[in-house]
Amino acid sequence: MTHPDGRLRASHADRDAVIEQLRVAAGDGRLTLEELEERIERTQAARTYDDLRALTADLPQDRVAFAVPGGGGVLELRTKHGQVQQKDYWVVPARIVASCTSGSVKIDFTEAVCSHREVLLEATCGMGNIVVIVPRGWTVWVDSLTTNMGTISNKATDPGRPDAPVLRVTGKVGMGSLKIKYPRK
Repeated sequence: MTHPDGRLRASHADRDAVIEQLRVAAGDGRLTLEELEERIERTQAARTYDDLRALTADLPQDRVAFAVPGGGGVLELRTKHGQVQQKDYWVVPARIVASCTSGSVKIDFTEAVCSHREVLLEATCGMGNIVVIVPRGWTVWVDSLTTNMGTISNKATDPGRPDAPVLRVTGKVGMGSLKIKYPRK
């Protein structure tokens, strides 16, 4: 996502998203440590969206996620009987609320941009199901979940990378299911 007017002032969240993209590029071997440090310094001093775009213009898939003005910090995904999906490229907020009665909610973080160190997912599921897909390297904590007759399955249990986000899942599952997994290979 890019902001249409590059002359507008960038926010702290915008700079954080660019820093995350630069760190990923360095981890992929696209930037040296010296280049990474120099670009992070320039990112922290950037004032506009154009300033930020210039720092990632030579990287593949230049998809810097700028904060959406007035977008708030909570994503709510709710359904009674239907299906709701959050997938492909999107910007992860610090808090997500997912709830379904007998429908389904799918949250796929695989192509998402997350500039937060920790993301809270509040999941409530009646008879439906919630599926959460996280990239390898993310840490998932599910210690604050309760269930009645439903099932909770966390298959995303590999040790997380220290620089990757932590997804903290809380909530309750009635007769439905909550599944947390990695993307298919």
